[in-house]
Amino acid sequence: MERELWVEKYRPKRLEEVIAPRDIIDKVKLWAKKWEMGEPQKPLLLAGPPGVGKTSLAHAIAGSFGWEVVELNASDQRNWRIINRIVGEGVFNETISSEGEYYSSREGKLKLVILDEVDNIHKKEDLGGEGALIKLIKSKPKQPMILTANDPYNLSAELRNLCEMIQFKRLDKRKIIAVLEKICSKEGIKADKKALEAIALNAGGDLRAAINDLQAIAEGRKEIRVEDVVTAKRVKELDVFTVMMKIFKTKIPVYGDVMLLDESPEDFIVWIDENLPLEYSGKELEEAYDYLSRADVFLGRVRRRQYYRLWRYATYLMSCGVQQAKKEAKKGFTRYRRPAIWQMLFQTKSKREALRRVLSKIGKYSHMSKRKAIDMLPLIRILLNQEIEIAASVAAFYDFDLDDLEFLLQDKKKAEEILKYMRERGLHRIEDEEFFFKEVNKKEVKKVEKEEAEKRGELKEGEEKKDKEETKEEKSKKKKRKKTKKESQKMTLDEFL
Repeated sequence: MERELWVEKYRPKRLEEVIAPRDIIDKVKLWAKKWEMGEPQKPLLLAGPPGVGKTSLAHAIAGSFGWEVVELNASDQRNWRIINRIVGEGVFNETISSEGEYYSSREGKLKLVILDEVDNIHKKEDLGGEGALIKLIKSKPKQPMILTANDPYNLSAELRNLCEMIQFKRLDKRKIIAVLEKICSKEGIKADKKALEAIALNAGGDLRAAINDLQAIAEGRKEIRVEDVVTAKRVKELDVFTVMMKIFKTKIPVYGDVMLLDESPEDFIVWIDENLPLEYSGKELEEAYDYLSRADVFLGRVRRRQYYRLWRYATYLMSCGVQQAKKEAKKGFTRYRRPAIWQMLFQTKSKREALRRVLSKIGKYSHMSKRKAIDMLPLIRILLNQEIEIAASVAAFYDFDLDDLEFLLQDKKKAEEILKYMRERGLHRIEDEEFFFKEVNKKEVKKVEKEEAEKRGELKEGEEKKDKEETKEEKSKKKKRKKTKKESQKMTLDEFL
């Protein structure tokens, strides 16, 4: 039997159970009451570090006011189609409960749409998701929405301004200990106060992490002592700057800290590469890059061979190797930068995704691979720049939408003109093969069907004549063969041999 996670088992069901500052609880309660009174409000944007209760608060609001919940979390694909289909339907349609009961919004029954971790909506599979979300919010939804984000400033300013942002801070250690004590009491576990303090301190304000650690330690135990707590140090995302400062400015052994970072070696080497010229120069820079290039060789072998034990050598070279390349510890403050290549990839991501989508359609409808479809791109671009009739026919054949046409033409006005022409004349791709016969005269169809039926009749008559014309000699031969076969079946094995 699969065990239940305590973070879900003890998730707050009502606002009174949520661990959050009083002013935040009062603010969201007032927001929900205005929705109940029929006064639509801006979506809430709950922002703050992981594990501080953002999603739990959202579910608790629904629990307190008896709202249904439509949730789209970070594990789901959240491109513009999914956002429009699931979130769009959620915020504009009437409510149907999980039991199938119909609720009208006029009766005061609302449904809460929760979109978790919207700051990660720019991932590969989330193409166009933020744009679709902005359009939905601007359309003034009829249902309440709550968005959560770890870093709200990864979102566009337009999306932030469309929401009412509530900022969460990391939870106080005493509040985390109080929650852990309550869970231990309900689970019948005797816990040393110092053990719970160690768990809370190790969690660094992350209640979810503290509960997960407690469950892991309490597995198979009825008593928890301080020596049972293995303090696996948690290094937060911002600590990547602290680790780099150790590498560039000290001679203190740093390998252990790097191994505890929540960064893969492939990501951390990019951090080092970006900030190395800010600290080193001359011979030191040359030697440090030599270590970095050797680390990259090991990473390449990991990618090719899937032999992840080589990560330790890459990590050692990019941290300790680079650290020892300097003659003496560096002084002064240096403002380290996030890798610029990530920003560049993010900016070009939409173009790469658009190209992949267009090639997929060309390949599908021209019966070729995506690689071969690249060769057709110049021709299709030429055809789309021809007269409107030709361009619209090509667009309809390949089922191009407005985004596809904008990408191919690099001209939004021309793309909209083609799409308008297609809509006015009802041009679209029809997958059903029956459309080939739509222009054929009905009389001609009947004539063809009659001729085919007659041909089938002639073939049948010919076969019957052939059977009748079979000679007596051939019939006798068949009878003889049948008789021999029957007789052979009656023979014993010795007779046969």
